[in-house]
Amino acid sequence: MIRLLKIVLLALVLLRVGFDLKTYFFGSTIAVPAASDRGFDYLLHFPQGYHDWSGPRPLLIFLHGSGEAGRNVRILKKHAPFRFANGNVPTEDFPFIVVSPRTPDRHWNPDDVMAFLDQLLKDEQVRYRIDPSRIYLTGISMGGYGTFHVAQRYPDRFAAIVPLAGGFPPKYADSLRSVPCLAFHGGEDDVVPPEESAQIIQAMKKVGNLDAKLTILPGAGHGIAEEVYSRPELYRWLLEHRITSERRKEH
Repeated sequence: MIRLLKIVLLALVLLRVGFDLKTYFFGSTIAVPAASDRGFDYLLHFPQGYHDWSGPRPLLIFLHGSGEAGRNVRILKKHAPFRFANGNVPTEDFPFIVVSPRTPDRHWNPDDVMAFLDQLLKDEQVRYRIDPSRIYLTGISMGGYGTFHVAQRYPDRFAAIVPLAGGFPPKYADSLRSVPCLAFHGGEDDVVPPEESAQIIQAMKKVGNLDAKLTILPGAGHGIAEEVYSRPELYRWLLEHRITSERRKEH
């Protein structure tokens, strides 16, 4: 009887991950179709050593740039943080489930991104044990702008943000006053001027955000994803932050 029970439990585990043992024990990336006509196809990446009974995991959402807009979601494997973290970041510093949605548009609509996140949590929180207090947002170029924009509209939903090669109008800084932000920009970026990041970060500091920082990468151009996402200290910084009840009360 005990042996039969073990077999049944194992079968249930396998069914929950589509018979993909790599998902649970070695890390893997799978493509997931959109849940609705307005939804996003996305890549779902599990960290090394992941299994859903190990406790709630932090979630990192990656917003791609305009060059990746479309429907071939698998191309995002080349651009998402987990690719550059692999081999450069110790396993213990990268416990994140990473979700990389793909938009067919040339911009990120904050309401669509939040509807996507809410649907993801509704569908997957029990299955994948996402920790709602440790949800982080990052993106590059168009995704850098999108990271600022989504966080500005929904500042109580993200524990911290990391925009790369982006920017946002300084007049909206007050909405970001309590959002920890670590921005990066190439010093020689000829696509999006570094001033775009500098102006919003300066404005965030002026309204009292003590955890808004900008790192200018000397000599770097627009394509800074590899240099930034290969840094172990970036992920350690993210994991220092959680969404608190006090932050939610502020908004």
